Amino acid sequence: MPRSVRPERRHALSDLSACAGVDGCANGWVVATVSGIEIVTAITDVLDRDLAVIGIDMPMGLPNGELRRCEPEARRYLSPRGSTIFPTPARACLDAHSYLDACALSFDVSGKKISKQSWAIMPKIAEIDRVITANDSERIIEVHPECAFLTMNDGRRLPSKHTLEGLTIRAALIQREFGPVDTRARGAKADDVLDAYAALWSTRRFHLGTHMVMPAGEPQFDERGLPMRIIV
Repeated sequence: MPRSVRPERRHALSDLSACAGVDGCANGWVVATVSGIEIVTAITDVLDRDLAVIGIDMPMGLPNGELRRCEPEARRYLSPRGSTIFPTPARACLDAHSYLDACALSFDVSGKKISKQSWAIMPKIAEIDRVITANDSERIIEVHPECAFLTMNDGRRLPSKHTLEGLTIRAALIQREFGPVDTRARGAKADDVLDAYAALWSTRRFHLGTHMVMPAGEPQFDERGLPMRIIV
């Protein structure tokens, strides 16, 4: 069941300790705050805390056959590395019991099957979707670490995070923003930790009102009233 609606935000804009960035990992979720890194097993372990804004690297606002306009915009922004933006599965796929089942459900509503990458993150998409409502949209936001890193790097393209060079550049960017950070965490890879900090960076910008929104222009919402957007 969705959580009860939170009270009005009580945190001052200068209170960046009230922000968290979250990325999925093998053991659950990596949570980055100005205090450091933590691994939690359930997303509610973060959402139920007294935090002003929580940025999560996971789709929120699920399509029902229509295109999420934030995704092609983000792919263009990241070009030629736009493939790091996976197409978000249709809401109907939340009921799937297998990859083949998800492909069939997706094809019924959109005429397209879903990717293996999208299927792999379906449990985490469903975990978030079960507990958020449209009333959470100013507190729980969708972010994308690669968009954050590109923006942090003044628009200069980065090598893949799966290379030593790519990890080194991302670690340097995070250190510039947050000071020295420890990328070691049981149950999470170094790139998961860096992605959580990149999510925190975008979350902090949203909290301060200095962020960028994809798609530009008219907002887009899903059938539950959840915004289909990426915050950078």
